Amino acid sequence: MDRVFSCDPSKRRILLGERHFDLWDMAAVFDDENRVEFVDGRFDYDKERRVTIGKALGAVFTVVYTIRDPVTWLITAWPANRKERERYASR
Repeated sequence: MDRVFSCDPSKRRILLGERHFDLWDMAAVFDDENRVEFVDGRFDYDKERRVTIGKALGAVFTVVYTIRDPVTWLITAWPANRKERERYASR
């Protein structure tokens, strides 16, 4: 079954304006065979938040999302920082 993606339209506009990439494009990290995935356990969120570090748009990005069956709900994303890139590279 293919993943179905969605996101908050206002968050998508914010990322386009501030970070100059489309949140929809971040779905590509899930196609990266070398991606790194883990649960975001920093806070007690209402739902389990997951993080994937992988390639999209020719660069390494960090994507935060949650699963709302059957939808993968994209919350936010950013170009991976040095530590995230190192974690990705060590995979």
